[in-house]
Amino acid sequence: MNNNKKLAMILLAAASIGLAGCTKESSVTSTPSMFQQNSSIPTNTIVVNSETSDIRNVSNAVKGDISQIDVTNIQSLKIQSNAAIVTVIGDKQINQAELELFKGNSQGMDPNVTTSIQDGTLQIILEQKQKKIINTGPLPSLTIRLPYKEFKSLEIDNKFGNISVESELSVQHLNVSSSAGDITVTDVIGMESSNISTNVGNVEFALPDQPVPLYVNLSTKIGTIDNQVALEKATNTTKVVSKELHGYVGKAQSESATLNISTQVGEILFKN
Repeated sequence: MNNNKKLAMILLAAASIGLAGCTKESSVTSTPSMFQQNSSIPTNTIVVNSETSDIRNVSNAVKGDISQIDVTNIQSLKIQSNAAIVTVIGDKQINQAELELFKGNSQGMDPNVTTSIQDGTLQIILEQKQKKIINTGPLPSLTIRLPYKEFKSLEIDNKFGNISVESELSVQHLNVSSSAGDITVTDVIGMESSNISTNVGNVEFALPDQPVPLYVNLSTKIGTIDNQVALEKATNTTKVVSKELHGYVGKAQSESATLNISTQVGEILFKN
């Protein structure tokens, strides 16, 4: 690891205390669901009508309960968080979206989730109220399971913490971003465009079994690119410590979907 990358990672550790009040360990370790720890906890259901702009506070789900949202008339999703482990999973076995928030055992942060629906867009916001200057507990975790249907867009913005998107999702435009945290995308891709970015963190992207024709643009300012996918018309560019890789998955064509993956400080793994 060169000196620039070491300095950046030190700054990340310092920023983690100010931004989320969390230890370095908690920033990279996913919190297990309380349902895995205690299967006897009952499940409470909260249903949000997708035909209205009704806003519901689902903070009573902080003990690991699952709240359900009807997404029959939902075309787009926006998920925002300032500090959490965020996981989005496609599931062909469900017909409503399911939200599970695990608060964790920290007394320093009070997470709260709100949802709103307007003009066919479901917005899910997880906010943290800081009770103490420094929090030594784990980050809360928010898991969202989505039924299999056509979505126009899925947008995830998590300021601090890891993001995972996986399995059986059909979306036209996929946008995932983090200021500090790792991003993992598995078997999901935007049929028209995908934009994956983090300022400090690693990105791992695994293509679906049958990806659409795809133009790929990978870039890191300080880090490495590990490409395990055969690319047509591949070009590599290295400038001091920055690296870029461009090419096509499948036959090169102007109407290909686009995949942009970038990190300022971190590594990129692109694989089948």
